[in-house]
Amino acid sequence: MEKELLNVNQRRIVLKALGLFPLATGSILLNASLSGCSSTSEPSSNAVDLKVTDESALNNVDGFLRRTYGSNNNGDPIIIIKTFEGVYRCISASCPKNCEKKPKAPELGNPISKQIICETCPMKATYSTDDTSFGNVISGQPSQTLREIPSSYNPTTGILTLKF
Repeated sequence: MEKELLNVNQRRIVLKALGLFPLATGSILLNASLSGCSSTSEPSSNAVDLKVTDESALNNVDGFLRRTYGSNNNGDPIIIIKTFEGVYRCISASCPKNCEKKPKAPELGNPISKQIICETCPMKATYSTDDTSFGNVISGQPSQTLREIPSSYNPTTGILTLKF
């Protein structure tokens, strides 16, 4: 009799465990499907690597390079500026002021004396390329600051990664 009671109890345990199986697998599947919706995940981006040691224009502080990277930045050029030793800042070469668009979007000039000017802008909008006030408006009453392209520099490899 005691053996039958033990078998009945064992069967109940097994049946309860089997009853919980669909709940357990459902929660695992739900968790797996929602993990892609996490707010901590980073947005996808097009990253481009540039070996700065191969670019003589970036050898000195205040050196700059104007370059287009395919369809990144809407196909418009970017300007990479060496602001300090081992520090590079990247901006879109398109004027951020909402001035009248010509057949080609107004472009910023080349950085000179820690400033950059939009020569095609009627107000000659001027921006800072000094590292401490990078992208801020100096004159010309533009509607916004320069659009900086996120980047990171690895001094060990000499690679500047641009994150479009």
